Amino acid sequence: MNKQGHSALAFLAGSVTSVAALTASPMSTSLEVIGFAGVVCAASIVGGLAPDLDHKTSTASQKIQLSPRKRKLMRALSGIFLFIGFVLILLGYSIQAGAIWIGAGIIAGSLARLRTIILLASGALMLIGYAVYDWHWMALFTGAALLIMPFVKHRWIIHSPEFAIVLSLGLFVLGSQYPGLVMASCLGFIVGWWSHLFGDIFGNDGIRSLFVPKFKIALRLFDNGGAAERMISKLCQLFSILIWVLYGLVL
Repeated sequence: MNKQGHSALAFLAGSVTSVAALTASPMSTSLEVIGFAGVVCAASIVGGLAPDLDHKTSTASQKIQLSPRKRKLMRALSGIFLFIGFVLILLGYSIQAGAIWIGAGIIAGSLARLRTIILLASGALMLIGYAVYDWHWMALFTGAALLIMPFVKHRWIIHSPEFAIVLSLGLFVLGSQYPGLVMASCLGFIVGWWSHLFGDIFGNDGIRSLFVPKFKIALRLFDNGGAAERMISKLCQLFSILIWVLYGLVL
């Protein structure tokens, strides 16, 4: 599935989860209901797109990097700036000026690899939080996942059901310690993540087990972005609206 399909399916999953949770534990005010449901649905959409961070050109990855054209420009500028800097130093013109040009080249090169830097920096911060400030073990798991994400192939570790099981368990335990909006965020992210895997099952690539690579589920019912997926997306959006209308009528 592409962005539209995953978002619509995640929103439907978030809506179903919200209504189920609100039915099981009714809230006293409409503001609480709106806040809880809004957080769950928003987190489910984020969770529904997050697994594709392991893909360099996915919608999720595009949010944390420059466009392909700008990345190409930054790589070219980086090479030019570094060349000028080293030439100035080697020819003895000015070490200070050469260092400035080299610094500019490093910055341009970093901007060309902004996604990788953000993922690695975020992962490192998670690991520091776990080691130094005794954060929940989910910080260790998330940090390790972010560190390897720039280097793993698409639809491998991050898309495996084993990864999703550990992620779901950790987020549920974490959310249970902080009921309310934190739990709502964790719950939404969990159902959004699983909705992403569920949506990928219907495509040609499917999902496969991390520990049993030969075990793969791919129904091959439609192509990414095709007419069938667009129809499913619209149906998911329609069902989501109907769920909230029915809940409002019953409430």
